[in-house]
Amino acid sequence: MRSKTLCPKCHSEIPLEDVNVATDIALCRRCSQTWSFAELVDDERTGNFNLKSPPRGTWFRENPPTGFEVGVSTRSGLAFFLVPFMCIWSGFSLGGIYGSQIAKGQFNPGMSLFGIPFLIGTLFLGGTAAMAICGKVTVSVDRDNGVIFTGVGPIGWRRRFNWRKVSAIRRTEKSGSRGSVSQQITFEGERQFNFASGVKDERLNFMLAALRKKWRESGR
Repeated sequence: MRSKTLCPKCHSEIPLEDVNVATDIALCRRCSQTWSFAELVDDERTGNFNLKSPPRGTWFRENPPTGFEVGVSTRSGLAFFLVPFMCIWSGFSLGGIYGSQIAKGQFNPGMSLFGIPFLIGTLFLGGTAAMAICGKVTVSVDRDNGVIFTGVGPIGWRRRFNWRKVSAIRRTEKSGSRGSVSQQITFEGERQFNFASGVKDERLNFMLAALRKKWRESGR
């Protein structure tokens, strides 16, 4: 464990004796501000960053007079595998089940019902492939009104939150299938919001650092 950490507000060093790990509190005596010690330690993982020079696949912009937006691309090399696999999956499953009915001009209720799980699987694969090709995750804030968007272009999932009621911004883990674990960002407060799961580390680090910076600047 480090013996000292830095206060995000005045940048003075906080000695270990002013840190309570059990309650996750670090006290800066110079500016009388308390912080989450876990978040201060995690800040080191984000490294040095500049809102005006975001890494590739990320962006930040101010929306005067009272707003901002930070976003990351979900583009991934996984698309080179997902797109061919989805084409093969849908071609064999949906083509065999529904294509044959269309070709014969006959409707088979039993076969159509049997094909529903394959149709759902194709839609899921299609959405995942689209996110890997040109998806994005953005957090937009205007005064106290916030929106988390996950999707492609204007199409996607929007979740609204109150920026003033966010009590912590953390890096958390999301458990996946077969024991896999991915990093995500979590807003804690009146409600909990998890987002940006599976985004590349450099992009996730930038989004996390930018959100924490704006959150701290707003007096949280």
